[in-house]
Amino acid sequence: MKRAGIRDVAREAGVSITTVSKALNGYSDVKPETKKKIQEIASRLNYMPDANARSLGGKPKLNLAFLVSGLVKKDESGFVFGMISGMYQASLDHHFDFIILTTNAAKQSELSYIQLCRQKNIDGVLVSGLNTNEPYYRELMNSEIPCVVMEGEYKSKNVCGISIDNAKAAYDVTHYLIGLGHKKIALMNGKETATVSQRRLRGYLQAMEEAGLEKDSAWVENGEFEEEEAYRATFRLLDNCPGVSAIFCSSDLMAIGVIKALNEQGLSVPEDVSVVGFDDIPAARYINGGLTTVAQDPYAFGRAGGEILYHMINDKKEYSHIYMDYEFIKRATVKEYCPKPRS
Repeated sequence: MKRAGIRDVAREAGVSITTVSKALNGYSDVKPETKKKIQEIASRLNYMPDANARSLGGKPKLNLAFLVSGLVKKDESGFVFGMISGMYQASLDHHFDFIILTTNAAKQSELSYIQLCRQKNIDGVLVSGLNTNEPYYRELMNSEIPCVVMEGEYKSKNVCGISIDNAKAAYDVTHYLIGLGHKKIALMNGKETATVSQRRLRGYLQAMEEAGLEKDSAWVENGEFEEEEAYRATFRLLDNCPGVSAIFCSSDLMAIGVIKALNEQGLSVPEDVSVVGFDDIPAARYINGGLTTVAQDPYAFGRAGGEILYHMINDKKEYSHIYMDYEFIKRATVKEYCPKPRS
């Protein structure tokens, strides 16, 4: 049986091909009764639109992708899936197709990121969690494919970064702890290759330097943004930084691991050590009576990223970097520094 085409649907409905395309793609300028009629005819004829076909008078429907690393691992913080939800909403708002690609798909097919995008007919890509030192990453950033880097930045013609001001957020947290009398403030940072980790380290060091406090590399540990790794790193930190009174963690998940390790060492939060997280995951308000943290909205990130990429391609708009809002939320895991009396 010959597969029905868009012309067959248009002929039976008594409308133009453009009207059929608009009706099936959710455009609002088609009368509801006409849209319903076209949808019923398309369903009866088993018409399936070609994802690669051109529509609306020769204008292609955009095919955008989210290229992400680590999606196969459990996203305990929910941040990545929050971004995906926002991106999907942007696809509904602006009528573009949206798919998810993982770096594993590229590795399993032995394709570069550019080759993977071309194989899938991708017009533009949002990226997150990729190793910025990889040649494939730099190749993608310097290609003709429009890109939006989530939680990062990259200076290139077709690239826009979107993030909070991570350096300022880290500075704000460290400055707040200093204001409470803390001097031995440690940083449990994330992956060294991650732009967010580098920016948060910069803000932390700036605040320490401005206050005239010691900056010791032993006070900075790498928890890989993971609870278990931060748990293990805390024991190293306690050995290398005796008398630490506050630990600033680059994620709430790491803060959970840090608090667990502190408790096992007989240290109470915040009586002995103050702890600050980052992200404000749903569980944050229940951790240790409420975790002091920096809140950012992954849904807003994803939706803004999808909209920016759409306008970069559809409207030829140029962006450099977009800063999103954040909020420093003060809860129960931080207190003013009180020196312990000598025994």
